[in-house]
Parts: sequence; structure tokens; C-alpha cells
Amino acid sequence: MLDHRPLGISERNRRADRAYGFTLIELLTVVFIIGLLIAILIPSIAAARRSAKNAVTKSTLRVITGALEMFKNDQGKDFQRTNGYPPSFSHPRIGTTFDPVKGQFPFLPTGNTPKMPTVYGAHWLPAMLMGVDRNGYVPRSSVPRPLRTSPSFWYADDPGLGKPIDRAPLYLDPGATRTLATEDIRGTPPDPLATAYPEWNDIVRLPVLVDAFDQPVLYYAANKYGKPTNMVADIHNLNNEYKGGIQQKGQPYYFHQDNIGFTGSDVVKGWNFGGALLKTATERVHKIAISGAELNPQQIVQGTDNFATYIADRQMSSDLATKLAGGGLAERALSMRPVNSDTYLLITPGPDGRYGTPDDISNLPAAVQP
Repeated sequence: MLDHRPLGISERNRRADRAYGFTLIELLTVVFIIGLLIAILIPSIAAARRSAKNAVTKSTLRVITGALEMFKNDQGKDFQRTNGYPPSFSHPRIGTTFDPVKGQFPFLPTGNTPKMPTVYGAHWLPAMLMGVDRNGYVPRSSVPRPLRTSPSFWYADDPGLGKPIDRAPLYLDPGATRTLATEDIRGTPPDPLATAYPEWNDIVRLPVLVDAFDQPVLYYAANKYGKPTNMVADIHNLNNEYKGGIQQKGQPYYFHQDNIGFTGSDVVKGWNFGGALLKTATERVHKIAISGAELNPQQIVQGTDNFATYIADRQMSSDLATKLAGGGLAERALSMRPVNSDTYLLITPGPDGRYGTPDDISNLPAAVQP
């Protein structure tokens, strides 16, 4: 017989808990499953984001490559030493007021107060393809002869002509790529700053092309007169005298100095973009901070963590290693050649923020990637 007596409050609560509630174990199980799903998904999401940024960076390099070819077609006659491409800090000489040893930069739009501070290939690239004010590059063919030896005046609103000098078309659309002012680049600038950027306050607003990770696109223009007996030099020498190692005879293809304000060098600790986890305070930020200019061919083939090994033609390196192993050639008779020896290098550090590591994104041939 059914009991129709009303339930007590405690009994009703117990029945409600059984009908609608969860036990502590059930709640913990749900929390564990959610946590497990998050642990699985976060790396996948991070990997997807990295992959997307890598794709954007590769697209950016293709856009820059097209812009460089257009620049060469229009302005190449003015830049024979770099095979028609824009210079990258150390070369070529431009007018009598341009000092390639100090790497002075003659294109700041400063009116009648010309500034010529030290900058690097990553600064030359947007300056030549867009102009430092993003209004276009000033071709030397547009400059009246009296002003051709004073390039620091070319970008003035009125260089004494009553009007600005005519600009070239924009080879690189500012809307198609991303730039940052030098002072806005992420992370920590090189140390000591005064060695890498003696005129820091003069260049803080200069634009630098950056990748999808907001890190600088390094630009190195090849020297047309480079010799296989000198793949890379530390610095530009006005008298073209390069001494110190077997790989320092004749003019070099590339100058390591062209971007040491970002990569660092034997005396400068490179720019830390925040992604580099350094083991010690003295560890170099970037793997290509050392030029390798003093190395002989065998040392370049067998080397690591230097600019020369990084840009060496690996097919030539392989052939060289075989010859060395067989003892068929004297070391001094051997020579090396970098990749892209008649064009240029475009290098970004990739997700880890370190130039010279396997995740770099660059225009180096796939077989040469570190």
C-alpha cells in the first residue's frame, strides 16, 4: 500500500541530490577531463599560430623579393657593385660625404641639418624600397649635379631647388608589409648600445621591415667583385685589403658588419627579441654573431655557429669535404662560395627569435637551411 504521507525536508533534499546533483568524485573527474583537453589543445593551437606566422613571413619575403627586382630594373645602373640591388650598409660608396667604414646613412629627411648615423642592412632595405618617409626613394638620376655628392639633402622638403627632388615609385607598398621604428622593435637592444648604435637618438624612428613575429628582416647585398678566396669579411675596408686567414684574399662576397646591430659580433651582444632562452649571461644571443671570416675552407665546412658556415654553398662544401678527406688537394688551393653570391640574403630568426638556428625563415636555398 502506497504511503501518501508528505516527505520531510531532509528526505526531499536527498532525493533532489540523487536526481540532479553530482558527487565530489564526478566533479573532480569533469575538471580532470577539461584540464586534459586544455593540455592537449594549447600546444596544437600554439603550433597552428606558429605555422600561420611562418606562412605570413614567407609571403613577406616573396613580396620583398619582387620589390628588389623592380628596384634593380629601374635603379640598377646606380648600384653596379651590388649587382643593381640596394646597398646594405657597408657598400657601395655614395658620394664624397658617405663614409662606408662607419656605415653612415645619408637618407634621413632632416632638411638643412643633415644626419648621417650608423645603421644597418635592415634599415637600408625599407629606405631604398620605400624611402625613410615612405614617400619613395630618390634616384640619383633625379638629383641635380651640384647635389649629387650631398645625399643627405636629397630628402629635404627644399634642398635649395625651390621644390623637393622627384621620387621613384614605391617599390614596396607600406600596406603590404609591416615595419616598426627601430626603438619599437621588441626585446632588448644590443649591448653595448653605444658600440652598435653610436648615434642611437638619431635613428630611433627609422623604419625596419619585420616578420610576422615582429623581428627584423636582415638584408645583405652581395658584392659583385667578391672572390671565392674570401667568402665573408668582418668589416668593409676602403683599400680592399683583407688579411688574417686563408679565406681573406681578394674582395669578399658579404660583409658580416652589415647587420651586427641585430646579430651581434665578437664585441657586441646581439638584439634579444625575448624568445632566446640563454643558458648564461655571456652566451651569444644569435648563432651567426661570429663572422667566421678567419676560418679556412675546411674549418668552414666543419664549423658551426658562425656566419660563414651558415651562408656557405653546401654543395661546394660537400665536394670540398670529399677532396679534403682524400688528401688530393692542398688547403690553400681550395676556395669557398656563399649561396646567393650574385644577389642578396634575406634572413629572419623565426619563432625562436635567434638568427642562425633551424627555424630561421630566409631566402637561402632549402638545402642550405641550418
